[in-house]
Amino acid sequence: MQKSKKTKILLIILLISMFVVIPNLFFNRRPPQESSVYYEYTTGYAVGVYVSGDYAYMTADINGLAILDISDPTNPGAPVYEDTTGQAWGVYASGDYAYVADGDSGLAVIDVSDPTNPGTPVYEDTTRFAYGVYVSGNYAYVADSASGLAVIDVSDPTNPGTPIYEDTTGYAVGVYVSGDYAYIADGNQGLAVIDISDPANPGAPVYEDTTGYAVGVYVSGDYAYIADDNQGLAVIDVSDPTNPGTPVYEDTTGDARGVYVSGDYAYVADWTSGLAVIDVSDPTNPGTPVYEDTTGYAVGVYVSGDYAYIADDTQGLAVIDVSDLINPRTPGGAIPFELIILASVIYGGAVIGVAVVILIRRKRK
Repeated sequence: MQKSKKTKILLIILLISMFVVIPNLFFNRRPPQESSVYYEYTTGYAVGVYVSGDYAYMTADINGLAILDISDPTNPGAPVYEDTTGQAWGVYASGDYAYVADGDSGLAVIDVSDPTNPGTPVYEDTTRFAYGVYVSGNYAYVADSASGLAVIDVSDPTNPGTPIYEDTTGYAVGVYVSGDYAYIADGNQGLAVIDISDPANPGAPVYEDTTGYAVGVYVSGDYAYIADDNQGLAVIDVSDPTNPGTPVYEDTTGDARGVYVSGDYAYVADWTSGLAVIDVSDPTNPGTPVYEDTTGYAVGVYVSGDYAYIADDTQGLAVIDVSDLINPRTPGGAIPFELIILASVIYGGAVIGVAVVILIRRKRK
């Protein structure tokens, strides 16, 4: 009986010592750390971004194309510029060329075989304001605002062909190509899907309206992910592109302007809220957004490896380590008693800890 009481007393003393000596070891664990954000300022307003190899290709509005060395993502290099005659908005890099949606100047094609010394742009004008561009095979697909989709033959990038149009009822801002279909972020009309199995003769659009204003689109698997402005992220089943499903939404605190999907996550350029990361492992039930704010206004996003590259408007390029954002370190549950004893021994309760261990072992015998 006396030994039992003595053991209980020692246990109480030990627990008290734990709270006094090492209160920060287990019970005051820090919340998941925010990711690091690295900036490289660009002149003009950073709007679009595309990553290829060791370089980020950014559109800088009236300053054209900016190219940044990101071989060390935590220390982006100084921008190298190639001005364009319009307002550079969207960009896609393919092979030795960067294709720029250049506003009033239509499509600008720039030789970037040497990214440190880009060539002079070659243009193919479009009838409206070119916002977005996607290159697939021998064709560039341009989101041409009030003219809908413009399809341009770029089999010879130095001499682009005459645009072929398929109008949409909305205002084409973003474009993504997957298989035989072009998916258009069509402003107040939501998603427009166009059959491009014959690029020289695009099919009539099929629509799925969204409650916001569709400005960005990314297709992954059977789903189209829409940056739907003040409605956040809209997810649409396009397993049958001729009959898109009803949108499922996950609102964000900012205004969704761009979207990129990698693995189980959708990365949203969320304007005043910076980057929003949303678990879409179940696309029919997106998770709650996790945010990493930026000092500018997040407009475009591209993910490569452990980093998200943000076109951050007035702040240029923002590079965010997203490895922590998608794998937050969650505080653990109950602490094993043996671990408490070990910690007490390590952090100053050596005599008490050893005494308790001895008593427990005797009791077990």
